[in-house]
Amino acid sequence: MMTSSQAATPSTPLALCGHRFRDSTLLEAALTHPSSTDPSQADVRLRYQRLEFLGDAVWSLYVSDALVSLLPTASEGELTQRRAGLVSATALADMAQLHGLAPLLVLSKGEELTGGRLKIRILSSSFEAVIGAIYLDGGIEVIRYLAREACVNTLEGEQPTLDPKTALQQLAQLHLRLTPRYRLVRRSGPPHAPTFEVEVVVGRSPIAKGKGQNRQEAEREAARNALRLLREPSATISSSNNEIHY
Repeated sequence: MMTSSQAATPSTPLALCGHRFRDSTLLEAALTHPSSTDPSQADVRLRYQRLEFLGDAVWSLYVSDALVSLLPTASEGELTQRRAGLVSATALADMAQLHGLAPLLVLSKGEELTGGRLKIRILSSSFEAVIGAIYLDGGIEVIRYLAREACVNTLEGEQPTLDPKTALQQLAQLHLRLTPRYRLVRRSGPPHAPTFEVEVVVGRSPIAKGKGQNRQEAEREAARNALRLLREPSATISSSNNEIHY
């Protein structure tokens, strides 16, 4: 029952974040922020906090699982750093906004007046509570999908700032779980000023070539040219089992 300190909110939906709830009371508990409760509703506040605690652990697990799958050559340190960004309060608040949690939250009038629906701490904790509710309602595969999607979006967003060889490697591993190979095509010119020509291959597909005064420079140029080509609408990468269109 709504107390005098609560602000009116829309009724609890049956589905959220791609999951249709069998037990709607779980979602109702996850959307009822502790600020909206009074001292007589300690059980409501406790249920929210327990869902938040569970959701924090579950989200971290499935983000970790997705990162290990998407970045098979990444070190523990790199995985830990990337996970930290994806489970940060800011990232969680962004997820809450993306999936439309803000207008559904039950908040106190005080939080409403001070912009509670835009506060990172409220949005992030609410997203964790919703993840906890989805988990208890049997939505493990939905959480797995959400975590992987968040990781993919983050990794793809980083690619333009990476070294071209690293960016191409992440792109190939992300979509095909393949690692680009660099093949020396030709070495020409005098011994004191050679020119190297290198071809980059992903799966069965020779993607692009590059030239440079040494092999490393030629490989970077080949990777840069490959990335440029793959950004074209008709570009494809093929493996023996998959074909990815861009």
